[in-house]
Amino acid sequence: MEDTVYKEFLELEDGHWWFRGRRSIFVALLDRYLGRGRHDERMVMDVGCGVGGMLQPLEAYGRAVGTDVTFQGLIHCAARGFPRLVASHGPQAPFRSGVFDCITAFDALEHIEDDVGTLREFHRMLKPGGIVIASGPAYQFLFAQQDRNTHHFRRYSRGVFTSRAREAGFEILKASYINFWLFPIILPIVLLQKLVQRIKPPDPSQDGSNIGIPVWPPLNALLSAVFCSEAKVLAWISAPAGHSLVMVARTPL
Repeated sequence: MEDTVYKEFLELEDGHWWFRGRRSIFVALLDRYLGRGRHDERMVMDVGCGVGGMLQPLEAYGRAVGTDVTFQGLIHCAARGFPRLVASHGPQAPFRSGVFDCITAFDALEHIEDDVGTLREFHRMLKPGGIVIASGPAYQFLFAQQDRNTHHFRRYSRGVFTSRAREAGFEILKASYINFWLFPIILPIVLLQKLVQRIKPPDPSQDGSNIGIPVWPPLNALLSAVFCSEAKVLAWISAPAGHSLVMVARTPL
């Protein structure tokens, strides 16, 4: 990602509605499929850890290792006191086989050209019955300047997302769209942005993300509550549409 985006994420991850909502969903899935505790026995890796927004929550599930392909994010992580950091490219990870109990890739696979090769590496590094939890942006027809600024190769449908994991040898435990309550509002906004960008191409020097757009605090609190509520809904259903995707998969026992 552009360094501007890293700085935005660092400033916004604690309070912005998008970060708070997705974090609630990921923690709920970790609780359900991995469970807390056994800190000294478990190894958990966050691939594409960025500025470290999920590393602290992951410490509740085991010894967390953060990896990223660029040094910008890892420098921010180190400054925040996270001790286990590795510069690593997804398809070529410098870890032994069967080391990890859980690997997370929160909005990471879309940044990697060889996503299937990366998932195969996850499979290799996981113990038998190990869990991978991955998320990503939904629907290729929504690919826009936001995706270019954050260096995405693609967006996914649920079918493509899960088929890539199955191709790498995983069993799918859960696959759902997320950010589904707000999707009817987000969809026309993104399509309008794409239309405007086609008529008037954006200035390449403006390399920030949509997350950096200021949000009125009461509105931010409302959006956060709506997005966070999806964590409880996903315990019962898998949503058929949404702005993003999440998947839980497992290696064979």
